[in-house]
Amino acid sequence: MFGDELVRLTNHHTVAPPVIEERSGRYLGYFVNKFGEQLVFVHDEGDAHATVFLGDVDWEPYRIIDVGGRPDAGDLILNKEEGAFVIACWIATAWRREHAQAGRSAA
Repeated sequence: MFGDELVRLTNHHTVAPPVIEERSGRYLGYFVNKFGEQLVFVHDEGDAHATVFLGDVDWEPYRIIDVGGRPDAGDLILNKEEGAFVIACWIATAWRREHAQAGRSAA
């Protein structure tokens, strides 16, 4: 670890991971399922949506939107544990979406 680093993560997948920068107002959540597949939840304060990256689907970004107060990942298939992780991150970032700007990008 270097300087003020809190966590350093290793990519478990064959495809190169995205570069996800830590910055002021950005929430980052990290999860590894029982198969070693990694998920990263990204939300920027003021955005109406979030983004989830999954190593199992080549780190493609999936937009998470609000549907009736619950997160919706569109056609992304999540198992029970992955879904619980996304819900937990969605709840943790609710206050950040209170004055959301629909046109901003989360990732």
